Amino acid sequence: MSDLIFKVQEETHRCPNADITACEFCKLLNHVTNVSRTFKLRNEPETVKLLEECSVSAHGMRHLVDKLTPHLSRFDFDEKVQANGYRTFVYIARTGVTKCLYLVNELNVNSRIYSPQSHPELAEKLLDWSRIFRVLVIIMDCLVEFVETSSSDSLFTSNQTALTRLRTMSKERVNLVGFHGRLLGFQFCKSLRTPLRFVSNLMGAHSEVYKTENLLTYSIVSSKSFLQYWRNPSIRAERIAKVVQEDPLDFFKSFWHLMETGVVRILSNCVGEPVESNLEMSVPPTRLTVKTSNNSTITILPPSVYIGIKPIMLRLVSHKRRSGSVCSGDGPAEELSKTLIVHCHGGGFVAQSSNSHLIYLKSWAKGAGAPIVSIDYSLAPEAPYPRALHEVFYSYLWALENAHLLGSTAERVILAGDSAGGLMLTGVTLTCIELGIRIPDGLLIAYTPQLLETAISPARLLSLADPLLPYPALASCLTAYLGKTFDSSVADIPGCFVEGPWEPELNNAENCSRKFTILAGLEEFEGVNTPEDDWHLSPLIAPDALLRKFPPTSVVTTVFDPCMDDCVEFAKRLKAVGIYTTLDVLNSLPHGFLNFGRVSEECYNGIETCYRRLKNFVVT
Repeated sequence: MSDLIFKVQEETHRCPNADITACEFCKLLNHVTNVSRTFKLRNEPETVKLLEECSVSAHGMRHLVDKLTPHLSRFDFDEKVQANGYRTFVYIARTGVTKCLYLVNELNVNSRIYSPQSHPELAEKLLDWSRIFRVLVIIMDCLVEFVETSSSDSLFTSNQTALTRLRTMSKERVNLVGFHGRLLGFQFCKSLRTPLRFVSNLMGAHSEVYKTENLLTYSIVSSKSFLQYWRNPSIRAERIAKVVQEDPLDFFKSFWHLMETGVVRILSNCVGEPVESNLEMSVPPTRLTVKTSNNSTITILPPSVYIGIKPIMLRLVSHKRRSGSVCSGDGPAEELSKTLIVHCHGGGFVAQSSNSHLIYLKSWAKGAGAPIVSIDYSLAPEAPYPRALHEVFYSYLWALENAHLLGSTAERVILAGDSAGGLMLTGVTLTCIELGIRIPDGLLIAYTPQLLETAISPARLLSLADPLLPYPALASCLTAYLGKTFDSSVADIPGCFVEGPWEPELNNAENCSRKFTILAGLEEFEGVNTPEDDWHLSPLIAPDALLRKFPPTSVVTTVFDPCMDDCVEFAKRLKAVGIYTTLDVLNSLPHGFLNFGRVSEECYNGIETCYRRLKNFVVT
């Protein structure tokens, strides 16, 4: 790292308003110099070493921030929504330096009695800051390369040299430990830090026994480990960093599945807004005859690839019982809603269900005054692409044909999904446009990936610092969804969904000029045959002719979301072709904040933001 710092030192730094007290970096550098002098006199070489490492990294970050700052506005959605991955890393650097300054001041106050043995918490935090700063310097130096070599305003880029350095750094476990220790979630809002600590401890405890099938062993070992990790975050950090590198797919799929079992599943049904309908339904897999815009009909086949023809599970959530619906019952019921909301849950394509998203679905159903049908699609790796997309598309059409059973006249149909679910609903919209089938009247997508290719963007590098969604988990989920036995013949979308010949709605749909260079040589994707130019898998590369027919779209993401750049770029593309598009980028929240609404006021406010956007599409 020293070579890197020497390189960036050649630049001249100017503090804001020429005032050293206005610059976080300069304040930290001055304080570290003074405190280091004190500890040198006290003969504390290890503490001095860590302080100097923090100082060197802070010096490097200061100059890298100076290099990035002039370019930040170039990648924004517009003047009002100023957000992109470059901005986020500048913010994280400044936040980290400010918080490290508090620690240095605390060390200074306790300097006469301090030792790593007498103040282990301070010692661990100092060690973690040195690790975190080292990672941030490497990432930000790569970002400077990206921005200085980019010839466009796209957030996605290809730089094999920088990629090699990032991959080397990510494979050194010690570099990632700092983000899982006592400083866990330092970048997020204060109300989330205790819940994140709880989840992280649970993650560490689960990692000890997730392969056992003995319930008693699981309970005893995991409880003991949970308490140990709560008392000693550094051990937890080492454990999590180890398991996410060695067995990311099985571990995270198993961990996320905890939301679907036992007491947690029962609580999901009990907490939150009360609803009169919370019903699981099974859709029989039959052929559907659907009208098209040219007054003809096409036959949609039931999903069959990989796991055969099976019923599709749906969940109907409604604040009121509706007359004539499957849950009308014998008592009084209200008339059918004019709006139907079709929801698709996230979970990295490999985990979760509608049940684990009930907390916010209930509040949306009450606020919108419309029934919500949530689709429980089949999960990877047992059911890779395009099985889930076909199921979601089929369920959407079935819901249109049977809206009265769901409590709606379907005068307006709104699609709403988060993460992986949002991607599939975007793919459904594209498929409807291609086939000339009724498209939804509005689309709400939250923290959704829009480019499932091995391209790189600044926000995607946030997964290197994310305690809940680390890079190995993202890579393994993508690998599972694409499948190592990918057969391009079953992904001839939308042709493979239709029985018999069909005429495309847009005969002159020009290909989108490829803006995103696929990165080669990624070990995580070895053996995966990633399909090229498949806009159902990567809507960001869809032709303008298709995007021009999109419904009004609301995109919601967060400044710390690894998918933020996907969201920003997709919103830009829709806006550029004249589609009414809103983009909300929320502060201080993680990817998946919708599931934290009951433990964090800021996350609850995020749910409300999504609801307000949804409400704009609704006709009651």
